[in-house]
Amino acid sequence: MTDAQQLRNDTPQAAVQEKAPFVWTRRHTLIVVVICAAQILDTIDISIMNVALPQIKGELGFSEASLSWVVNGYLVTFGGFLLLCGRAGDILGHRRILLAGLGVFAVASLVAGLASDDWTLVAMRALQGCGAALISPMTLALLARIFPEGPRAKAIAAWGMAAGLSGIFGLAVGGLLTIGPGWRWIFLINLPVCAAVIVGALLWLDRDQRPAQRTQRFDLIGSVASTAGVLLLTVGIVQSSQEGWSAPQAIVPLAAGIALIAYFVLHEGRVAKDPLLPFSLVKIPSVVGANITQALVGSGMFAMLYVATLYQQEVLHYNPLQTGLGYIPQTLIILAAAQQTPRLLGILGIRVTVIIGSVIATIGMALLALSGPNGTYLVNILGPSLIIGVGMALTFLPLSLAAGMGVPDDQQGVASGLINVSRVTGGALGLSVIAAIAAGYTGHQLRAGVDQINAATDGFQLGFLASAGLLMLSVFTALLLPRKPPATAS
Repeated sequence: MTDAQQLRNDTPQAAVQEKAPFVWTRRHTLIVVVICAAQILDTIDISIMNVALPQIKGELGFSEASLSWVVNGYLVTFGGFLLLCGRAGDILGHRRILLAGLGVFAVASLVAGLASDDWTLVAMRALQGCGAALISPMTLALLARIFPEGPRAKAIAAWGMAAGLSGIFGLAVGGLLTIGPGWRWIFLINLPVCAAVIVGALLWLDRDQRPAQRTQRFDLIGSVASTAGVLLLTVGIVQSSQEGWSAPQAIVPLAAGIALIAYFVLHEGRVAKDPLLPFSLVKIPSVVGANITQALVGSGMFAMLYVATLYQQEVLHYNPLQTGLGYIPQTLIILAAAQQTPRLLGILGIRVTVIIGSVIATIGMALLALSGPNGTYLVNILGPSLIIGVGMALTFLPLSLAAGMGVPDDQQGVASGLINVSRVTGGALGLSVIAAIAAGYTGHQLRAGVDQINAATDGFQLGFLASAGLLMLSVFTALLLPRKPPATAS
């Protein structure tokens, strides 16, 4: 047989192999479970601490000013290292970096659970944030690499649902653990979860390509500039909510962060040979639209959880367990609505689905602003929170899909890191702005002679309205998103 005959005989078989349809197996289900569990670890630790802060303050001797760093220490390092860690996964291997992140997260959780002083806890929260930054971009990148476009929507729907639910569910879990075995178990419970995810990743995720076979290199200057820039910007945002926007503690890190990020943009576009953030990504309209919209949606969600939790504890006088359990119905409605999102995507497309979700969430947030000093859970909290839950559920999947559309496989890690940077940094910025607005108006009302409860309520109402404004802005930025999802996404 000649070479030409052999080629003709082999070609149809090769073509059939290339076009073989994807079959979803039990292994693929287990992969999604493992990846969603890893993402839950990251997201739940953003919110799970909120209801336990009074107990932590009393036991470890935190001051009022330093207590916020139990939450912010995690947020600062998480947001600061996401982009760098996403790129590390593209170069060194997504599975390898995921396992490293789980190890870091487990060690930090163990030491935090055993902490005997305030700054040990803050340092371990910062280390947890580093571990989360290693984990989070890898989860979405692995889904994008493992699943082709059609089944990918199903996998990312589960991922988005897990990420969205865990942020709210963390409040309930935190309340239960704080009232029950104690706040230390908020950290110690991470250990068996990390162990289970590590075992699952070793069993069901394929090994990464060897680093030696990769031609990409780290952009050291870009890595330092972007990471330091985001870190300083996040610190400035956090400080602004505590000290005010005009305070040197806020102005200096904000200015330095903006300067470093501006240099990073210049360096990536004109100097770097193998950039940390390839500018080809920011030329993709779906990626730009997804990141801007995610920042606005994230800011509204972070602010809602923060302001609503304070309203329930300071005005309605709920304890941590009551506050946490109050979010269970919203968690369930998000679960139900998220299950229907893939079908809705197939009918309406990405752009319209996100716009509808943002409008619904805006309406729910505006209804929260009607909460008064004599409000009740059933009327003022439950109804609006269910509406917000439906709206948020409709944005999770389409924004995650749009963030990776048209992105090459070897850049999925950095694209995933970028959408998470938008969510975390956007959430921190929105939260700090809305917290400052609410606190400022409360102070104004107190100086005008209004009693404490009514003044606090007035501040919270204005905070809810500001959150609604941010969500309304996301309606307009969603116009940048593509009309239709990838083929067969439904």
